[in-house]
Parts: sequence; C-alpha cells; structure tokens
Amino acid sequence: MDSFRSDRLEYHSFNSPEDDDFFHSIQSDPVAFTNSCASLIRPITRQFTENIKKYLIDNSLLFVVIYRTGYDERIGTLFLKSATSDMAHHRCSEFGIDIKKEYQSQGYGAEAMNWMLDWAFKNAGLHRVECNVFGWNARAQNIYQRLGFREEGRRRECFFKDDKWWDEVHMGILKKEWQQIRQ
Repeated sequence: MDSFRSDRLEYHSFNSPEDDDFFHSIQSDPVAFTNSCASLIRPITRQFTENIKKYLIDNSLLFVVIYRTGYDERIGTLFLKSATSDMAHHRCSEFGIDIKKEYQSQGYGAEAMNWMLDWAFKNAGLHRVECNVFGWNARAQNIYQRLGFREEGRRRECFFKDDKWWDEVHMGILKKEWQQIRQ
C-alpha cells in the first residue's frame, strides 16, 4: 500500500507558493468558508488566507493537498492539528477537510478521511481524532457518523447564521473504534 494514496486519491504535502492560489480558491468560496469557519461571512482577502495557511503549516501534524489519482488536479485540503508539547502525550488531534464544490457528493471526502484515519492511527500513533461541526452542516455530520465518529457533545446555539441560532457538534473516534470498523 502506498502511504500517500488511496483508491482514487493522492495526498501531497502543502507546498507554498505553488499551492497558494488553490488554497485561496477554497478558502474564498462562500459555501466552503461557512462550513469550515464561524467567522462573519465576507469577501476573503489574500492576507486572511495567508494567515490560515501559516497557522496550518506551523501547527499541523499533517497538512496535505488532495489530488485525483492520474490527474494533475487539486480537489481539496486536509489537516490534522499538532498538539502542543505539553499535550502531546494525550495523542489526540483535531482534523479539518475542504473539498472543492465540483468534487463534493462523489465520495472523495469520505475516502480522504478514511485515509487520514488510517494514517493517524497506524503511522502517527494517535489514540483519538476529533472535529467540531457546525449544526447547519448536516451532510458532514452524516459522513463523519458513517465513518465511525460519535457525537460527544454540543455547544448549544453558539453560532448565528442565516437569521437562526445553531449548535456546534463535537465528534470523535478512538483508535479501538476504528480498529473494530476495519476488522
């Protein structure tokens, strides 16, 4: 098995400056932005994108660009945050994923997350992978649940979007749960 490939996808290190325009295109898409960031929706500047990129480069255990196998085409990004040195012994990480709009609903996100979970538990020695999902992103919640993530809690009505209050849903999966799914 190739460590940086799944059935239909390849995973490349994020490289600046060649990946900068692609990263900005994903971050500046209003739908993608509202599904991955709770900030006030507004046009995204290059400086805003640059700050996110710098944060991910400096604070990620894994930060990859997702390509379709056989194509020189970027379709998304995926990251696992690094723990701070005083928290690393807990072996937990939070992940985030963005898939370009035209490649959503084709199973690429689930495939990439399956690869990421394999990498996290087999290679990085993690015990737990977690994420926070906005209540309005029910599609992501359903995908995460199908992959074995469990809802662990909620911050009730903590985000305001489209004239409505929404929860933030905390989800996680443990290595032993992932191993049971894989058997």
